[in-house]
Amino acid sequence: MNYVSAVTASGALDTSSCAAVVASLGREAPLPYAVDALLNVKSGVRSVSDNPQCETFARTLGLAQIGLVLRSVRLSGGRTVSLVAVPSACWRDPDLHARVLDLKWAVEFSGRRLVLAPESVIRAEPRLTNALLVSACDGVHVTPRERLMLLSHLAEVGGSASLEVCAEWLTGSPDPAGAVLRLVAERVLTIALDRPIELQSEVSLAAWR
Repeated sequence: MNYVSAVTASGALDTSSCAAVVASLGREAPLPYAVDALLNVKSGVRSVSDNPQCETFARTLGLAQIGLVLRSVRLSGGRTVSLVAVPSACWRDPDLHARVLDLKWAVEFSGRRLVLAPESVIRAEPRLTNALLVSACDGVHVTPRERLMLLSHLAEVGGSASLEVCAEWLTGSPDPAGAVLRLVAERVLTIALDRPIELQSEVSLAAWR
């Protein structure tokens, strides 16, 4: 389920009230959804999948029902790491905290690096809201012609332009801003995630960064 529609995502670029709604949905989004949204826009990540090995260790340690989000993350360099998003409540419980650390030790002893990501880090803003905005545009269709047109224009102006300008180049699209963010999700383009995404946000060709 997508908690932020593509229409809302594009509208949030124009009105602060819509942006506030998106941010609110981000805070309420289930932790697995938030984790996947962030990983899907993080640079250096090639693919994300479930992590059966880590799930087995978690069950053995009695951690299967406490809300951990277990992912296998393949990096662009070819290396694969395990990522475990840990609900805030686990850090406050000494027993759960100790068992989560045991999970990290067990996975790393098996030969794979494991990164523990506290829920507070996952839900940090504006990165989460930005990731949700980009993720919400997964369903936006970008035609080959629109893709070529946008990439050509960006190449002509040095590889970067504002989101507003990029959207103007795609005026024939039903959702120009959504189409640009869709290409961000595909890692064809990049956009800064550490500042709120707005119409003046800089969009760049990924290959030029």
